[in-house]
Amino acid sequence: MIWIQHKDGKLMRNVPMTINLRGKFRRMKCNMPPLLLNFKKSTLREMHLNPIDEIKLVTHCINGDDGVTNLEEEMLCYQMYEKVTPYAYRTIWVNMEYCDALHPDSCFTSFGFLIEPDKVFSQRNGVSEKRIYNVSQDSLEYSSFKTFTAFNFMIGNRDWDIVSSRNAKLFFHPGFGKYIVVPYDFDYANIVNAQYRRQPLVPPMEHQFDRIYDGYYFRDQCAETLKSFLPFRDSVLTVILKANNPLNEERREKVEGYIGDWFKWLDKTNTNLLQYGVVCYYKGGL
Repeated sequence: MIWIQHKDGKLMRNVPMTINLRGKFRRMKCNMPPLLLNFKKSTLREMHLNPIDEIKLVTHCINGDDGVTNLEEEMLCYQMYEKVTPYAYRTIWVNMEYCDALHPDSCFTSFGFLIEPDKVFSQRNGVSEKRIYNVSQDSLEYSSFKTFTAFNFMIGNRDWDIVSSRNAKLFFHPGFGKYIVVPYDFDYANIVNAQYRRQPLVPPMEHQFDRIYDGYYFRDQCAETLKSFLPFRDSVLTVILKANNPLNEERREKVEGYIGDWFKWLDKTNTNLLQYGVVCYYKGGL
């Protein structure tokens, strides 16, 4: 059963629903795994709500303040991406109380955020999700690829792969006749630095917060791909400092400095040096 209260009043009270576990890795490593909330379509229709019934809930992985901070940092990644492209998942921060109906004293409070369902994303953008692997380069819409890869490079996220569709979803855009690529799951990003993250450094990386460019498609256009992200500098930094997110000011300033250093490095780096595998070295402060 679920009970939902909005700031303007009760939305749902004791509504039956199904809860499923998500995330292979987080299910093994986390104190609280991510969840999939599956509402009854009939209930949603009765409430005059969108009958799309499955919504992903990102929960804390580790208990305590660090787990909440990681949630806030990961949601900030979604908020930054939403600022630079319409092909981004929207999110909503939620306060949660979990209770075992058979053990009333077991209730505990936590936080999380909801992620826009794929069907809603598809309707909003006029695209359709396609489960496809080993997509060819000429089937990818280049503009979305540029944004996707430059953004992951900027936040220091290496946990993605377009070929295997790991943390990268493809949606067919009929207007382009190609697939746009959309990222999700940013918990392995440097600016989140989750405690459970385990990734080996790839030469010539020297520090865990170094950033390496992994955009293996369109390799002959690496410089264009990365330099095209420079116009987003001010809007991205503004999101970090002012986004509707519980992340505290001190942490926001550290993230802003880390992202700002990347934009400075990108701006001054000669295009001849911006190749596949280029590293932006960490200068401290995160």
